[in-house]
Amino acid sequence: MSLQPRSRDTFIQLVIRRRSTKTGKPTVFLRAVPETAQKPTRPQLATRITLGEVSRSTKGRRGFTYDPETGKLLPGSAVAVKLAMKGEKYSTRRKTAKWERVLREYFRQQGIEVPIEELRKTLYTYLESK
Repeated sequence: MSLQPRSRDTFIQLVIRRRSTKTGKPTVFLRAVPETAQKPTRPQLATRITLGEVSRSTKGRRGFTYDPETGKLLPGSAVAVKLAMKGEKYSTRRKTAKWERVLREYFRQQGIEVPIEELRKTLYTYLESK
């Protein structure tokens, strides 16, 4: 469920999470809808398009298929989609680790410009020598 305030850019979402037990009370909270829900990134778009194409190609499959990964019987189309999407990558970028961002900011404040790749290599060689 989404509530739309007057501003077009911001949406609020009501999230209801149930606990694992049936008698447990659900957790209810409000949160801002992520930007990528309305404007997905290019890798997200590529993933969604591929998922749609693969799932469309499994149209008409009936019955259950054994999934060796989980050891359960799953719908045949679900197993086919899972196998087709496994190992696919749609982005070459790597998210920088928090320690890299902190060090980069520290060096920026000190007025030192060090390429992050150089910094990473130096740190790894230092840690390996210990």
